Amino acid sequence: MQTKVLILFLLFMQLTGCTFNEKEPLTEIEEEVPEIERTYTEVSDFELTWDSVFDVDESKYYVYFYSITCAHCKELQNYIIDTALKRGDVYFVKGTSKDQITSDTKKLIGAEIPGDIWILGYPSLLKILDKKVTKNLAGSSQIKSELK
Repeated sequence: MQTKVLILFLLFMQLTGCTFNEKEPLTEIEEEVPEIERTYTEVSDFELTWDSVFDVDESKYYVYFYSITCAHCKELQNYIIDTALKRGDVYFVKGTSKDQITSDTKKLIGAEIPGDIWILGYPSLLKILDKKVTKNLAGSSQIKSELK
């Protein structure tokens, strides 16, 4: 009986390509390294308010609108902060109760004053070129695609 079990075991090992060799060291299973949690304080130099969105002294830049209670914003947090630190042209506006939200993607295209700014929700990204809004994007995939 023991011989049959041993033969079956050896046959299984040969068929699956597994071998047992005491000379080869066993490798440990690598643990997943946790990501460093980024915080918005790291980009405090890039903070704007709703009223100062057009006060940036650059011809082309992005403004990222986020809420600290938004799950999608939390998922995007590390990415957007890393991207902002590398690029230097991404600015941040923390959501407030004054934010104007719409579902019309073209509502603010061409806006030149803060009162004309409408976002699509959180997270949202505006592209500003020559002090005018040229793109209004919402959601992680659209934001990542624009900033790559």
